[in-house]
Amino acid sequence: LRALQAQRLIDLLALRLAPAIAAGLIAYSHLGAVGHGLIVFASVFFIAQAIDRADLPLHLMRASRVLLGLAAPAVGAGFVWLISLASGTDYPLAEFEAVVLGASLVLALGAWIKARIEPSLRARVAVIGSRDLAADLAAELDAAGVQSYDLIGWLGSDGPPGDERMRRLGGLEEVREVVLARRIDLLICAPAPQLGSATVGSLSASVAEQCLDLPVRLIAANELYEETFGHVPVGMIDAAWYRYIMHPRFRAAAPFSKRLFDLVLATLIGLACLPLVVAAAIAIKLGDRGPVLYRQRRLGEYGREFEILKLRTMRTDAERDGPRWSVAGDERVTRVGRALRRTHLDEVPQLWNVLQGEMTLVGPRPERPELVTALERRLPHYTRRHLVKPGVTGWAALRCGYAGSEIGTAWKLCHDLFYIKRRSVLVDAMIIVETAVELFRNAHRALRAPDARFLIREEPHG
Repeated sequence: LRALQAQRLIDLLALRLAPAIAAGLIAYSHLGAVGHGLIVFASVFFIAQAIDRADLPLHLMRASRVLLGLAAPAVGAGFVWLISLASGTDYPLAEFEAVVLGASLVLALGAWIKARIEPSLRARVAVIGSRDLAADLAAELDAAGVQSYDLIGWLGSDGPPGDERMRRLGGLEEVREVVLARRIDLLICAPAPQLGSATVGSLSASVAEQCLDLPVRLIAANELYEETFGHVPVGMIDAAWYRYIMHPRFRAAAPFSKRLFDLVLATLIGLACLPLVVAAAIAIKLGDRGPVLYRQRRLGEYGREFEILKLRTMRTDAERDGPRWSVAGDERVTRVGRALRRTHLDEVPQLWNVLQGEMTLVGPRPERPELVTALERRLPHYTRRHLVKPGVTGWAALRCGYAGSEIGTAWKLCHDLFYIKRRSVLVDAMIIVETAVELFRNAHRALRAPDARFLIREEPHG
């Protein structure tokens, strides 16, 4: 088997088939009915299949992935329990607990086996494009801890031979020879200035003409970035991204279901946090006698302005010299404010914005109008963030932390565009789970961004 085939086979056996078989056998042994065992097996397997086929980077959402993995045997056992109730059979609840526990243990064992085997099944990868893109991709694979790919070099027009880490493998006319000689499993295709006017489509056609009969796979760079890193490099966005959003089959979260999700969850979270908010308000007031709440104009859906609410974390004269980015270790943050920011408690009043319909629980973070004007001129596609309501938390906030600069904002924009493309109520629920896990991390952490040239494309002036 080639590496990509072996990776898919291990996923099937270790993460889907083995837990389903274990659940079915345990159900049969405890309940004594073959039919019940088959029902549990089918339920667990098909739910696991649906989770695996979800168009989401589940490897980046570990807490949600664990909960979904545990949900599969729980749903299967629950289905059989309902059938048993309808048929008048009274099985002890402990029998179903054994099904869930056994399948979960086998799933954990399968995940451990996969983690142990994966480094030896790295797919050999080459980039069709430029050395800069290949080098940045290699760095991001290392930073993200992705072990399924081994980037060995790049193919493109004449250029420096490179080093052992990033070798030029040949030109576009040599793709077939390179794939055979280097046993390439995956080609990553991306337009580059060195390739002139070539597009992803024309490059793909050239590769297909040479390699269609070979066991090599081809993927566009922006698709790989979405699937592997959970973001869309804005410098690589082409018409395909817009075609996806405007396709007749594109289904985002229905407005009613998302609004209902927001209202129910915002109310529950608000009630749970109310005592903490009251204590924080008292601490702020005792700290410097200033106002408890901080109000600021932000841009929302379709560019409409609204007034966001937060617990005040900075000095009252924090912007006497005009608006500027807040940074990690900002001296304007008060002692109480540092604790609030670290626990994200300062964001809780925004639930009132959610209840009023100005914000949603999950979405791009809203920005200030005076900063947006400059960002729209500098960052391609920045206005696309305003296609949806801003959120209290979001995929970009979860993955990138605080922006703190123009490059940081571009880095978050890559993730906001990914969310806009993949948004749904399920995605929102998973992001909230991941946010809860990250609750006590530094709110102003800033994760590594790729090279700026892949985030910001210079636009001609004049």
